[in-house]
Amino acid sequence: MIKSQIIPLNFAGKRLLPSQYDFEIQRSRRKTLAIHVKHRKVEVRSPLRVGEAEIQKFVENNKAWIEQRLFEESRRYKESLRIEKGRKILFRARELEIVFREGRKQRVLIDGGQFLIQGHKLTAAKAKVQVEDYLIDKASEYLLPRAMSLTKHLGVDSKLNEIKLRKTKSKWGHCTSAGVIQFNWLIMLAPFAIIDYIITHEVCHLIYMDHSKRYWELVDSICPNSEAYVDWLKEHEHRLYF
Repeated sequence: MIKSQIIPLNFAGKRLLPSQYDFEIQRSRRKTLAIHVKHRKVEVRSPLRVGEAEIQKFVENNKAWIEQRLFEESRRYKESLRIEKGRKILFRARELEIVFREGRKQRVLIDGGQFLIQGHKLTAAKAKVQVEDYLIDKASEYLLPRAMSLTKHLGVDSKLNEIKLRKTKSKWGHCTSAGVIQFNWLIMLAPFAIIDYIITHEVCHLIYMDHSKRYWELVDSICPNSEAYVDWLKEHEHRLYF
């Protein structure tokens, strides 16, 4: 692998990039050139025998696309969720201000436009743990009973062996052929319609372990226009992770 200096991501939100791109070249036995922009760097994936002059030309020809991707990643970084006093949190599709309040009793409250975290000598680390506990509790109260109710409605409750709650890096849910469904409890920050879609998506896998046409027909019979929920997650899910 040939490395050059990694291009810096412009956190000021400007769309303009340097006229000369710095990027990382990763060579393999692939057949075509491809560009990946992720985690603040530009990576060119190249066949073994392609020269650097051709790679440079390929990057220049994709300048507008790279610029847009870097801009979008900059925007998503600035919007990403951090449980810190004064920052914003997207909760049920409402943008709320995170407020710390001193108090012996630990709790999380929604008060008007505030996402209020109360605790004794709060720090960002302590507040994060409280929010995690809050969301896990909400997931236990909402996700579990609704998922079990849907399995009964569809007549597949006998196929359900276990429901797990786990924070994962990228997936909102997962269903195994053994009848184990897993939900990412961070989804409790989303609107209830989105949460219900995630429940539907995974429970329907107890019937169809694929994403075939008949699977999506079943999903849409419970959550009509499921594409809207998928689109919402693509647009906003980066604001639900911390």
